[in-house]
Amino acid sequence: MREAVGSSSAVRGVSCPKAHKAGFPRTGGPLFRQAGVSRVGRMAVAGLLAVLLTAGLPGPTLAAKDKPSQPAAAMPAKGKPFYEAEAAAVADAAARQELLEVGRQFAEAVTARTMARFSGKAGQRRLELLNDPGQAFRDAARADALARLQAASADLSASQYFVYADRNPATQLLLLAYYDADAKRVAFVGADFISSGKLRPREDSFITPVGVFEHLPENWGYRAEGTKNSKGWRGLGARGSRVWDFGYQQAPRLFRQGVYDSQMRLLMHATDPDQGEPRLGGPDSKGCVRVSAAANAFLDNRSILDRHYEQIAATDKERDMWLLRRDRAPVSHPGSYLVVGDSAQGSASN
Repeated sequence: MREAVGSSSAVRGVSCPKAHKAGFPRTGGPLFRQAGVSRVGRMAVAGLLAVLLTAGLPGPTLAAKDKPSQPAAAMPAKGKPFYEAEAAAVADAAARQELLEVGRQFAEAVTARTMARFSGKAGQRRLELLNDPGQAFRDAARADALARLQAASADLSASQYFVYADRNPATQLLLLAYYDADAKRVAFVGADFISSGKLRPREDSFITPVGVFEHLPENWGYRAEGTKNSKGWRGLGARGSRVWDFGYQQAPRLFRQGVYDSQMRLLMHATDPDQGEPRLGGPDSKGCVRVSAAANAFLDNRSILDRHYEQIAATDKERDMWLLRRDRAPVSHPGSYLVVGDSAQGSASN
């Protein structure tokens, strides 16, 4: 199956609750038009740059070969892991202990691999966000996630894990989250890079919609076959990688007349291990949420978004639950929600 499948017309029988929309009008003029730069404009910019360089004035960042030599970027200095402070706010002792363990495992199995992959490219990737998403950032994301869940009338009657994705091009971050039903508070215990949607001319591409999206059996997920496309990409990741299906959603799509809301199939999945993973941390997908192979395996193995699937497995012994791993180790409170926010737009709580 292709990474994102879209159409400009509604599909009969598909409901689009308000909380699930991208936040843009269905009709009227385009949401926005991509600005183009004329040839004259490009020549003017080139001339200005030449004058600045000739005059010795500060100009744009020098090319990599002209920069002063610097030692290879090392991983940020280790302090107290942020997930320890997040877990400490959870009153239930058993839940707090599990959060500490889940946070440690995620840091070792997922975050550390991403840090190692980009350790020589710290200037291109914001590694400090992985090592320690700052308190202010976490508080804003916490407020945004909770506001979106409540606005979408999500089932918050019990504590549960969920995934929060920040589509802001400057962050592009996945946060492994836990909703504490007793305190009505969100805790974050893991961080990794994602790639959200990027509009490309003449391609079937979307901006990943913000909102709350539930992983339901009605949109039964599947696993990647690991086959390559014409460009040599394994678009859904290596064979066996998990694909979470969140159904049809409305999202901004690029047309010749501008960008309009249109319909797409929202997925969360891995990407090509060789060509796609080095590009995580920046908008690059066709609208879906791309995650690393390590994050994909972790979310799959711990059944983070498989609340409904685990309930079926526990109550219907005759049903073939082939989608769930036989060697999985589910967390105590699996969830079902993917929450997509955008820190560039501020919190939905405001």
